[in-house]
This record gives sequence, structure tokens and C-alpha cells, in this order.
Amino acid sequence: MNKYPIPEVFILDFDGTITKNDTIDTIFKSVLPIQDEMGRNMSRAWQEIIVKYKQDYHSHVQMYEPKEDERVTPTDEIKFYRSFRAMEQTSFSRISNSHIFAGIDEEQWEELGSQAVKNEEVVVRNGFESFLNNVRKAKSKWAIVSVNFSCAFIRGVLGSYAGPGSNVPVMANQPNKDGIMKGPLGITMTTSDAKLDAALSLVGTRDDRPKGSVVYIGDSGTDIECLLADGIAGVIISGDGQSSILRMMRRIGYKTWHIEAYKYNEPKTVYWARDFLEIVQSPLLS
Repeated sequence: MNKYPIPEVFILDFDGTITKNDTIDTIFKSVLPIQDEMGRNMSRAWQEIIVKYKQDYHSHVQMYEPKEDERVTPTDEIKFYRSFRAMEQTSFSRISNSHIFAGIDEEQWEELGSQAVKNEEVVVRNGFESFLNNVRKAKSKWAIVSVNFSCAFIRGVLGSYAGPGSNVPVMANQPNKDGIMKGPLGITMTTSDAKLDAALSLVGTRDDRPKGSVVYIGDSGTDIECLLADGIAGVIISGDGQSSILRMMRRIGYKTWHIEAYKYNEPKTVYWARDFLEIVQSPLLS
């Protein structure tokens, strides 16, 4: 008998949450041979996209005010993460304009995701399969919200664990056949507010929802609005319990308890776990 009601819905980030590492490099490296076969060498375009993104990111962080130690409220930090929108959209435009993803259909994208798992280029966190089994057993729903470049690639990865045809909703960006990036709700999804919009499109808005009927699991700053949203219980994945987002949560006034201390409908609290096995063994699911 569970101590608390099992959540109705679990919404998960993908990169760094389900997977141990970010998959962006894997995606780029996976498409380069396909482009080579079509007579398009995209290695230089890929490097330029990465270099310019890093330059823009670091410049934005350095110029942004207030600085990190002066951002002490959720509003301060949410404004910071929303401020990346223009920079991120510029990066996505570079990807579209380069046509590095052109000529690849969704079936190929799914196969790339599946192969990345088989080749151990994408590795999921400990306990993920057990987590899925427990979610199914509880008859709860689950979905993905991600700023990743390809929802079809994500489906390919997940199919290796959830089984093909599992039909899990995946809210993420996806290039069309011309390589133009599209978002799940129109404009490309790149920032924390866009992720929250996507999450709410899955579960709706309810003022009376207990904090715990919907759980969001993420690992980084772009997850902040989903983690702190009304009626959503936030769980941060942090392999060592020392991640920057955990420090940020404490800085803006949130308690960060290990998932073993989970309490249903607890206000102003965010939980954390090292992996999915700890979530499975916690009061959240057991």
C-alpha cells in the first residue's frame, strides 16, 4: 500500500534527465554520414554552429544583469532563463539555414535514436526501465518535454526501453524534410517558459490540482518553470546531489529534499534523486 497517492502524470525532460549525458553531439555526428552519402559535407557547418553557440551563450551570461549571486527569487531566475530566447532562436536559425538536417525523414530519425542506444552512444540513467514499469503498473501517464532537436530521435531512444509503438507523447522540436526547425507548438521550443507551455498543453491548467498529482522530472535551468509550477511536484535528477540547479533552488529560497523524504502536496519544496532507481524506491512510487 502506497503511503501517498501515485501521481496521475509524469512529465520528463530528456537530455541529462533520462539520458546520462546531453545527446546534441550524438545527433550531429549521426547525421554527418547521411549528409556525406547525399554529397553534402556538413562537418564545417556543424563546428561553426557549436562554436557560435558557445560564444553567444558565454557573452549573454557575462552581460546579463543581475548577476547570479544577486538573483535570489524565483522571478529573478525565471527572467534570466527566459532572456536566452533570442539567442537560442538565432542558433536554431543557423541550424535551419545550414540545412544540416535536410533530407532526413522521421523514420530515419527514429532509427538514428535506436542505433545510438545499441551503440551505447546514448545511455539512460540507472533504474529508468524499472521506473517505466512502475508507472505502467500504477496506470499513470508519462510524457516528454524537451528542447532537443528531434522528437523522432527521442522516440527512437525511448522505443529501446518502452518498446516500439509505445506512443508516449513527445513535445520537442523537429526538423522538416528541408532541415527547417519546427517547434511542437509552432515556434521552436528553446526556453523555460516554452517548456512550461508544452507541459501545460499535456495536462491542462487546474487551480485545484494537488501538488503531487503531476510530477515533473528535470535536470537543468530550462526546467525551472516546470519544476516550480503550481500543482506540479518537481524532482531534480542530480548524479552527485551537487548540481548547479540544486544550488540555484536553494539560492532562490526552495527546500531541496532527497526524494526519500517525499511528502504529498508539500509547498515550496523541490526534491532530488541521483537516478530513477531512487525515485522508484521512494514514497513517490512505493
